[in-house]
Amino acid sequence: MHVSKKTIIGIVAPVLSRVYVQDILRGAISQLRHCGCDALIIAPLIQFENNVQAHAKAEREIFRMIGAKDIDAFLYLKDDTTMGAAVISDIEHRLLETQKYVMTVDESTHTVFDSTQYDDYDEFGKVVEHLIEVHGYRRIYCLTGWKDSFQAQTRLRAWKDRMTQHGLYFDDTYFEYGTFWYDSVTPYAEKLLSGELQMPEAIVCGNDVMAVALIKTLISRGVRVPDDVAVTGYDGYPFTANVDVTLTTYVRNNFQLGADAVRRLHRNLTGLLCSSVESQKSGFLIGSSCGCTNIPTKQLSVDPCVTIPRMWSEYTFGINMAPALEQAKNVSDFLACALYHSKEIYHMQRVGIYLRGHSGEYVFAATCNADGTPQIHRCDMSLDSASAFLSGKDDPEIVFVSPLHLNEKQFGVISVSFGENYRVYDAGWLNYVTVLTQALDRLYSECSDELNSTSETEQGHRRSALNEKLIMLRKKLRETSAEQWTVDALCKESGLSKSTLQKHYKQLFGKSMFEDLIDFRVEEAKRLLSETDHPLSEITVMCGYSTESYFMKQFKRITHQTPSEYRRLHRTKK
Repeated sequence: MHVSKKTIIGIVAPVLSRVYVQDILRGAISQLRHCGCDALIIAPLIQFENNVQAHAKAEREIFRMIGAKDIDAFLYLKDDTTMGAAVISDIEHRLLETQKYVMTVDESTHTVFDSTQYDDYDEFGKVVEHLIEVHGYRRIYCLTGWKDSFQAQTRLRAWKDRMTQHGLYFDDTYFEYGTFWYDSVTPYAEKLLSGELQMPEAIVCGNDVMAVALIKTLISRGVRVPDDVAVTGYDGYPFTANVDVTLTTYVRNNFQLGADAVRRLHRNLTGLLCSSVESQKSGFLIGSSCGCTNIPTKQLSVDPCVTIPRMWSEYTFGINMAPALEQAKNVSDFLACALYHSKEIYHMQRVGIYLRGHSGEYVFAATCNADGTPQIHRCDMSLDSASAFLSGKDDPEIVFVSPLHLNEKQFGVISVSFGENYRVYDAGWLNYVTVLTQALDRLYSECSDELNSTSETEQGHRRSALNEKLIMLRKKLRETSAEQWTVDALCKESGLSKSTLQKHYKQLFGKSMFEDLIDFRVEEAKRLLSETDHPLSEITVMCGYSTESYFMKQFKRITHQTPSEYRRLHRTKK
């Protein structure tokens, strides 16, 4: 198998159904190609919050790929609304374990990771000024996002400052925190409709999703928009609220945000400054929801990368894919059929399907280029290698990797790349994966023998000595916590594969190897701080840390005290 020698960036993303995430990724992909990097985009296919628990748990398996040893650094697109606290915690633990450089996108300062942020202050302020200066509104409310969100606070601050600059009154009842999602609109609208809040002249919403949901809710209850109250959004997606009302919004340049994040990541990783790619346009999208009547017929251009022919979708999913998969009598025929239909995917360059055996190990790999014949073979791959999903081309490759499962039934993973443009997968790809997973459910029942990688007896023999190996490894970790352990070194020490080691170590001890290693290092640091007079710089090295700042961040994250505070408080007690 070809191993890429180019820099590989791992992009950890939420479900890509949200348009702003797609735009950030397009900018990142364009810049990655310009910088000559490969990228593996680790993206689930669902929103985790409020999803079926068994399905969501299986979907999270894709984040195991964060541990791939050949990924050089990470771009992290965090989304509270679709990920949820438990998934975010899991992702960030895995990122910390890699001990690799991580750049978060559009987030407030992280305790460990770097961050690139988009300053909405001026642009959101322009929306408020439009309501004040063009339409003459005076009583203007603001519905923003999460209270602890950097974006929500920036947009709220812009609204407050513009209101103050124009001498307009407001108090705490004039603004409210939401979730940047439609679920926060109903209770807010109810306050307006019940009279708990006096109906304003205009409401500026922190994003378009809330704005459209608010318009629809108000209209359904007899409130005219914009005659009774004007509503604006922010982000820049030309939603239609209903037949008569189109949304006034502002195009946030998320494409440039993604490109800027990659430039910073690449510079910090390599020391080289890559020139910037050409940015997409931003600016007002004028609709009727603010009260404007002269709507420009042509505003911002449509990105050709998001246009999918309807004929392709109807042909693939409405006519022949599902029946054809149903006819497959064995795994090879099934994969050949699935890859044949994948060739119809619009602008697809390469698709890979990797199936797990019933014991959990990967046993089949099938790949196909858009104009090539399927390549199907048995394999012994794992999620430990990002290069396994790359074709080895000299040009930069951008590959999306997502899970294949039906509720808790795990089938494997699927990858797709789209050639030299900056396209992001869409509803057509999701339909393809949905049809595929439903067919796989039948295949795994009818072709069980082909998908058995090892017998139950063999598995039992292997497990008999596993716990003893793990106990000895943990003892070694505790005794040598200052050493610069890597996953490869731990695998060599234990004689276990990476996937086996990581999975069973956590099952046995309740923590990952690197969570344990960090705990061991901090415990040793606490002993040295309390029992010796070694300066902090020496303790940093003695505990296995390369930099004092990184040691201090990890120490405070676990103990909630700085090393100096811990030493002072301990000595005070003595």
